[in-house]
Amino acid sequence: MMDMKDNKVGSWKAICDQIRVAGSVKIYNRLKDSFTGLPDIYFMKEQFALYKWRKQFFLAHFPEDTWSTDCNFGCFNQNYSPEITKNQNHRMAAIHFNITENFDHVLKLAFQNSRPDPLHFPTDYFSMWFLNKFEWDKEKEQEVLEKLTTVDLSTAVHILCVLYSCSPPPLLQVAMRRVVELDLSLDSLPKELQVVAKMGLYYIEGREACDGLEQKERPRCLTSEGEKMLNMFLSQ
Repeated sequence: MMDMKDNKVGSWKAICDQIRVAGSVKIYNRLKDSFTGLPDIYFMKEQFALYKWRKQFFLAHFPEDTWSTDCNFGCFNQNYSPEITKNQNHRMAAIHFNITENFDHVLKLAFQNSRPDPLHFPTDYFSMWFLNKFEWDKEKEQEVLEKLTTVDLSTAVHILCVLYSCSPPPLLQVAMRRVVELDLSLDSLPKELQVVAKMGLYYIEGREACDGLEQKERPRCLTSEGEKMLNMFLSQ
């Protein structure tokens, strides 16, 4: 009975740690199953932090030589990460799948006294983990720019603002974040603001990165490095 109690305590502590990373129970509930689509416009910082926490949790509880997985599409992606072996590609894809779509199972296994032997984690054969939109390495500028091309312009600019921020976001973004967090009705808002609430501050239907941003639209919260990255992204 004590072992079962300890297991429950471990699981609850892991959930509490995730809530702490997210900032609140409400934000955690919004983000915990949010990793199969685009980044959450108004909660990207917390979403990226939660992804990082889960990956570190997985690696801490399941060292590389203690589990196996299946082959997946990632093993054909040697051109993107030539320094990574096929076996590493398999494992990275499996880690991404299990921390984004199978994390309840990961938690359960992490605190089990008796794990399956051999321990096998499922994977997504068509995993695009190498282009996943929740983990960004600012040291690899070209990789960042390539991954930005997989999202719409507004989402890309919001991502850059999270990665390269030097000051608070604009008041409109702060206000919209609060509206979304509290799940307030948008029906009484002008249509333009309803679009902002759903698509972000930089969305115009049909606009692509090559169309650029007007000077008055450009975010003012970017560092000089962020400005450089924004210019490079818009000029691709």
